Order: sequence, then C-alpha cells, then structure tokens
Amino acid sequence: MDESTIIDDVGRWAALRTAARWEKAVTEQLTAAGVPVFLPLLTRVNRTKSKTQTAQLPVFPGYVFCGEREYRDCTRVPPSCRKLIAQLLCAPDPDQLKDELRSVAELLANRQLLQERVYGVIGDTVRIVGGPLAGSLGTILRLKPGTRRVLIEVSFLGARIEATVEERFLEKAVPIA
Repeated sequence: MDESTIIDDVGRWAALRTAARWEKAVTEQLTAAGVPVFLPLLTRVNRTKSKTQTAQLPVFPGYVFCGEREYRDCTRVPPSCRKLIAQLLCAPDPDQLKDELRSVAELLANRQLLQERVYGVIGDTVRIVGGPLAGSLGTILRLKPGTRRVLIEVSFLGARIEATVEERFLEKAVPIA
C-alpha cells in the first residue's frame, strides 16, 4: 500500500511533536500499536574523500503525522512512546492538512520534478496545476538558467519543502489581498 492510499484511509490527521531525533522510533512504536502514521523521509547523501554516506531524514524534523482519533483511542501505545511525544497538534482545517500530506507523499513517491523556466520572479506565488502536487501553492525561490526551485509549505506546521516542478505544471497565482 502506498503512502497516498494510507493518507486517504485516515479520516482526520494530526501532527505529533516528538523529542529531537526520535521521529523514526515513534513511528515504529505507533505502527506496532496499530496507529496509522506518516513520516515523510528524504535521503541525504554526504560525500567525503573516501566514502559516500546516505541517511533517511524526516522532511519535517520533530514531527510525525498520525490518525488523530486512532492515536487518542489506542490503548496499545506504550508509555515509553508517549513520553517521546511532546504535543498532539490538531489541524484547524483537517481537509487541508490531508491534502497537503497527500501532496508531500506524491512528491516523495515521484522523487524528481524538473522545471524548465517559469515566467515570474523570485517571490512570485505560483499554483501547481498538474502532476502529483496539483492544487498546491508555492513561491519561486531561485531562478537559474534552465531550472527553478519552488517552495511548498504545509501551512498547518509552517514547515516547508523545496521541489523543482516542470514549467508546464505551473501558473501564476493571484495573491489574496
């Protein structure tokens, strides 16, 4: 089962603020207890003179997403896991959070999105109209010949992820005054 399907299967998502660097352990324990969880990970590659190291790191450090009701109602979550959770954050707009998590899951499933050129300048708001992030808003971060970076934000957490998106999938968004 892919992560987008898991996201659709949960009625209301919440974010758990975890102890530093304990996101994976919390995810494993919640999964073992039967709580649906989503921990988006990126691969970081570190190269030195003699070797290359890779590590899976959370996209949103310090946060694990879980089914709100399932977490609250689950008696099988061990106390050792609950001690690692500082706070349960409930989204004011659960549908928006679900859509944003779905977009992040689809982005990570597709790994690489390329952009040829965007008609705009740094700071312009764009709407993604195609591909896995369709419907998301982003901000142009960098302009380089042949490529541009777009910032996607999970507004609930104020957390951000950068992605490169094909120009054909972008349109200028009208800022709300």
